[in-house]
Amino acid sequence: MTDELPKDPSVPKSRDSSASAIFTEMMRQAARQSALPGESPAADVKTQPRPDDEPPAFDVSRSQEHRVRRIKVRQERRRGASMTAGGVFLRTLFVVLVSTGLVATILTWLTDPQFLNPAVVRGLQMNESGLTADGAAAADSAPPAATPNWLQRIGVISGHRGLSRTGIGDDPGAVCPDGLEEAQINFEVAQRVVSNLRARNYTVDLLDEFDARLDNYRAAALLSIHANTCEDFGERVSGYIVAKAASRPDGGIDAYFVECAAFHYEELIPIERSYNLTADMTDYHVWHKIHPLTPGVIMEMGFMLADRQILTEEPELLAQALSNGILCLLGSSANYPELPP
Repeated sequence: MTDELPKDPSVPKSRDSSASAIFTEMMRQAARQSALPGESPAADVKTQPRPDDEPPAFDVSRSQEHRVRRIKVRQERRRGASMTAGGVFLRTLFVVLVSTGLVATILTWLTDPQFLNPAVVRGLQMNESGLTADGAAAADSAPPAATPNWLQRIGVISGHRGLSRTGIGDDPGAVCPDGLEEAQINFEVAQRVVSNLRARNYTVDLLDEFDARLDNYRAAALLSIHANTCEDFGERVSGYIVAKAASRPDGGIDAYFVECAAFHYEELIPIERSYNLTADMTDYHVWHKIHPLTPGVIMEMGFMLADRQILTEEPELLAQALSNGILCLLGSSANYPELPP
């Protein structure tokens, strides 16, 4: 026998009722039948929130306390991060210092003592008393310059030495009837000038007339050494000539170099100065090659006919006079008098 569920007048009679609505209504009827006498059906009882279930009132003081606590936590984290960054920096610095010390020690062990130029080593070993490390007196020592001598480069051109302008054959320069060549006179003096300056620990280049190194050549001073013609003018023509590039200012360092060279040349060499400048001197091909900041002069030491004796027999004296002119420019010796106004 099948028990039929009592029909609930609230159940819609429309055939269009959905299955979910029918299922819901069946569950309600089942709940009403299972309810105890005196109790209202569970399905019809609307759950009311109990007083205990009501949400607590918003506590402003607790919220502020929680916010302060969160701020403090963030501040502590930031302090911890800064301390961590400081520790990383100190550790990195320590590693760098230790590594630098180790590398320097290893390089000291592995570097050949002959790696440095002996002249440079002597300059570094010079102490305040003017004695070298082995106790030997420093000959003709000059007061220390602002820049160490070995860091100052000097160029000395041996006039007409090497290949000619065409690059074919050597260039003898002026030649006397007896075969005396200007290039040989210039070279005898130039190599002695180089030796004098290197003895003072300067870095010196001995250059040919058309040396490839002259292109954009940078130095503290550049001197080109020449001797004048051996031509017979029917009278005795003597004198030395010194000149700078015509393009360089008259009040610049090149002009001072000219006066330094002339002053110290006349001090040792009994030849008067001549002012018969030629385009070969003021528009000298070297002036178009060297660096604009390289001060340079060209020196005609004398005429190969009238001044032959001193040009051929006194190369040491000529070299000393020219060396003194370069040192005057560099200001390396207090023994040189001031130039006349």
